[in-house]
Amino acid sequence: MAEENPSIGSGMVGMFNAFVDPAGLAKAVKAKLFWLWPLIIVSIIFVVFGYLMMPYTLQLGEVRLAQQNVPPERLENARNMTRTITQVFVYLVPVFIVLFTMLGAWLVAVTGSIVGLRAKFRDIFSLMMATSLIASLQYIATYIVLRSKGDEITSQEQMTPAFGLDIFIPAHGVLLTLLNFFSIFQIWSLVILALALASLTGSSKGKAFAAITPAWLIPLIFRIIGSMFGGGGSSS
Repeated sequence: MAEENPSIGSGMVGMFNAFVDPAGLAKAVKAKLFWLWPLIIVSIIFVVFGYLMMPYTLQLGEVRLAQQNVPPERLENARNMTRTITQVFVYLVPVFIVLFTMLGAWLVAVTGSIVGLRAKFRDIFSLMMATSLIASLQYIATYIVLRSKGDEITSQEQMTPAFGLDIFIPAHGVLLTLLNFFSIFQIWSLVILALALASLTGSSKGKAFAAITPAWLIPLIFRIIGSMFGGGGSSS
């Protein structure tokens, strides 16, 4: 007898398995519209906390304008443009989440087929949407750190608090970016994603970890490029 797919209700509850139960997540991901529920929650978190973080983002924008030596007659227009772009970006975050997750899911599917792991794009996309709930915790934690410190924002480094090995290892440049990228939240989400994918497909954990390489490699490349132009990284 064919295995019955989970109901919408069980899928809504099952997405919270993304935090602790990869096997349970793999079962829940079969539910209809499963991907929609984590998308809604993650979008709300990023919009709300993006709005709360806007003062810090605008402070950083002011610092960058000062570094560019913008002429006084153009300064106010530049400030208005920065403010408008920041506000628009906050509300476009859900769109970017969907697009980047779709790209990541497609690349994971391609990599998976190369290593002999077979999974539907829809299931991979749903798994990645669910594990993005963990990434949203880092966004919340970032706001809490910035709010608790209360420091004036003067660099991009302050916008990326240390949640990884950069807590313990002083570093600069690309090494700092690497240490900061692999935060406890990032590692947590990648482990859950790989284990859930292995459970979903019945493949080995090694193949699953190999298949999810694009899920961390592509964002890491973008982070490194961004750090080269924006002085990214983290300082604790």
